[in-house]
Amino acid sequence: MAEDLIPVVVIGVGGVGAPTLQGCCRSDVVRVVGISDKDPKVASQAGRQADVPFYTDNRRLLAETHPRAAFIAAPPMAAPDLIGACAERGIHVWKQLPLARDLTEGLALVSRMEKAGLKFVIGTQRRFAYGYHNAAQLLERVGQVFLARAHYLFNWGPSLKWRGDRASAGGGALMELGYHPIDLLVHMFGLPEEVYGQSTGGRRPATGDDGAHPVYDTDDTAAAILRYADGLMASVVTTRSSGPVSEELSLHGQTGSLRADSESFLLRDPDGNVLDRGMAEGSPLETFRRQAEAFAAAVTSDAKCYECSGRENMLNLAVIEAIYLSGRTSQPETPLRLLHNVGLTAAECLSTRPDPPQNEQAAPCEPPDVEEAN
Repeated sequence: MAEDLIPVVVIGVGGVGAPTLQGCCRSDVVRVVGISDKDPKVASQAGRQADVPFYTDNRRLLAETHPRAAFIAAPPMAAPDLIGACAERGIHVWKQLPLARDLTEGLALVSRMEKAGLKFVIGTQRRFAYGYHNAAQLLERVGQVFLARAHYLFNWGPSLKWRGDRASAGGGALMELGYHPIDLLVHMFGLPEEVYGQSTGGRRPATGDDGAHPVYDTDDTAAAILRYADGLMASVVTTRSSGPVSEELSLHGQTGSLRADSESFLLRDPDGNVLDRGMAEGSPLETFRRQAEAFAAAVTSDAKCYECSGRENMLNLAVIEAIYLSGRTSQPETPLRLLHNVGLTAAECLSTRPDPPQNEQAAPCEPPDVEEAN
């Protein structure tokens, strides 16, 4: 019955907010009670399509619809105020990635939600995509993984808007697109011991009749090597300046190999013979629905451990910051040291995760004292 569904709102329904809204509308466990977007036309169109009240004022949305949870797909610079407003009203939050623009801001957001006793989830949807989810389940059949390769390529187009401003976005292609493959690698194998990377911008086409190039200070392309203590090496390559859209994760182990993308997986033996394969059926929106329902399950549960928590995502931010730092120092950098700089350990970041990574023992499922973390 409708009254048994969890009332939720979606803030920001353009871009990735659109499939987030559609995924929520497909769900049998959540009920969208309102949406908002700063663009009146976008808000109006999405609200009418979903047949829910629509707003351009986020505080009015929260005050008048009384949601239990909010899905926030707003730009990174707007997120702290929105999350603060939700924390004040006792509203659980799902936030589109990244967790934050840097580790300091990320810890502040995590601490704010934990102090309020609220669930805080980051939109790392790839974990719920058919191909990647099955790949994670098949890891044992690959044996000890010694090489991983991941890429995400996309052409964003000529207009970056806030994405071109580091102060607003926190980073560029690595922070936004690269976040997905980095999350998959950290989810499967834990925090790398060391990373080396480079990123570059200035590759966008000229805009306007005068042939001027856009001015921005975020990266368009990035590449990194992640080294693990057990000998695993992983590469991550991403760009927002080249189409068609392409993403893939390949894992090579002692007893086989795995190739996966969002919609398929392929398992081979060491000689390349196919052992197992699968292709998703149905709409890609099912990935958004599955994460929405996992978030809803966390909201209704008293369990302290749940998938894709903000605290766990501090690991992803540490890897990304280490890659950016490596680009400036031209030296390998250590993500764990950056975590220590904000008063955290890897075990503390994993304390809200329901299952430990393949190569790392999780701490007991109790978050550390947030005052100590600060």
